[in-house]
Amino acid sequence: MPEMLGAIFAVVLMAFAYVLLSFSLEVTSSQGFPKLADKVVRGEISLLPVTVIVAILLFIVKEVLELFKKGRESKRKLFAYMSLISEELELNLWALKRLLKIVTDIENQEEDHPNANYTLLIKESGQEYIHGYDGDDLIESCSIPIVHDKYYEKFIASIAELDANLFNLAQWSYEEVRNMGHVRTGLIKALLAEENNEPFPHDLRKSGFLDYAKSELADTFTAMNALYKECTGNELQQHRIR
Repeated sequence: MPEMLGAIFAVVLMAFAYVLLSFSLEVTSSQGFPKLADKVVRGEISLLPVTVIVAILLFIVKEVLELFKKGRESKRKLFAYMSLISEELELNLWALKRLLKIVTDIENQEEDHPNANYTLLIKESGQEYIHGYDGDDLIESCSIPIVHDKYYEKFIASIAELDANLFNLAQWSYEEVRNMGHVRTGLIKALLAEENNEPFPHDLRKSGFLDYAKSELADTFTAMNALYKECTGNELQQHRIR
């Protein structure tokens, strides 16, 4: 809205400047202009007020055009921020789906595999996996997703200056994303509990992790979807793996 008003004001001022120029040309071509010029030369008439008014008008036009230019630049920056954050939300949707799948799988496997053991495997690429065994049988093998907040950390200060509503939604959404990151960290710690001689239960299903994870992840999608919809106009449905 401010950009539109600025553009309208600039057009009006340019139209006024054109009218003023046309009027000036008419005056200089009139028969009485030579006599007026003689009086100016003799100091009987001062043109200072006219020059001051023109200078002020030119300054106003310049400032309005500069404001309009800055408004367009801000709009382009905000569009870029929203595009990158929406991509990051698609990555985090994948992380949410995968974490929920891990929790659901472990719960569903408890009845048929009460003695299952879950461990952490780190591949050469650095990717972390959860493996579940019942004796020698592999019953679970799933990568542990990475939670992303790179673009949020990079752009949040600029977003705060450009769009208050987007800033508030981003704060809320990424608070839930950080909670999801805590769930991921908790999962890894629970898988390493026996190896690290942790004092709490070494069985992932008896450590309280599953209930904690479900509680933390319950509102994550709602917050991410609200921000995604603000950025793209669409619901957050398609995830992005990388």
